Amino acid sequence: MLASGILITSTFYGTSSVHVTDGDTNIFVDAFLTRPSLARLVFRRLEPDEAIIDAALARGGVDKLDALFVAHSHHDHLLDAPRVADKLGATLYGSRSTLNYGRREGLREDRLAEIAGGSRVTVGDFTVTVVEAPHSPGNVAPGVIRGALASPCHVLEFKDGGCFVFHLHHPGGEILVLPSANYRPGFVDGLRADVVYLGIGALGRQPRQFQEAYWANTAGALQPATVIPIHWDNFGRPLSKPFTPLPFPADNVRASRRFLEDKAARAGCDLRFPEPFSVHTL
Repeated sequence: MLASGILITSTFYGTSSVHVTDGDTNIFVDAFLTRPSLARLVFRRLEPDEAIIDAALARGGVDKLDALFVAHSHHDHLLDAPRVADKLGATLYGSRSTLNYGRREGLREDRLAEIAGGSRVTVGDFTVTVVEAPHSPGNVAPGVIRGALASPCHVLEFKDGGCFVFHLHHPGGEILVLPSANYRPGFVDGLRADVVYLGIGALGRQPRQFQEAYWANTAGALQPATVIPIHWDNFGRPLSKPFTPLPFPADNVRASRRFLEDKAARAGCDLRFPEPFSVHTL
């Protein structure tokens, strides 16, 4: 909490979508809200659902937005981002692939901002540092979005376009949002965080050596007070229902949970598996 009494709150919207505000400035990471069913991913082309987006934003109490940062350009991060940015008046920050999609979805050029590893963006009292990171093992759609991609489109047309981690620094506290469960040695050196939103998608399917290295180079290095696992929920299930884990063999969330509980207990940090619209306050 700031001396003025202002609180920094972060709200989880499933997958790796996190809204952060200090009461004046509002930032979203990803804002994937439509969450089309897994069957639809296979058999139908994807497009944002305006009614679902509006309902989720209303439930979360979000009616204005300054910046929307997209971690990478797969559908479960990018699909709704341009619509949310347009509705709420935000600038969309992302890779060239993200901006190619945002442009075709109707965002004006002055609302599109390309970022890369090492970028720093000031948004109100927040400074957002962009860290480049690899996608989690098992990337089903590598590559870049080169041409004119607009919805409706097939899930595999959403190429990742490069992956980012976002560090949000504020005088009242620091938050790290790490959507994809992978790392580079030392990639968060020099950063600190009070809370880490830690991507664990497919972590339970990786060998123990990978899991140990992932923790050591993320939460282990940052030593936050709180770790909130993300990207473990079945993102084909609507936000109006309680979360369920991604089914096996797509993931092994039970194994991930056991591993994280052990590491968090040893580190003395609070581990919180969130539900839809769970709020964390610094």
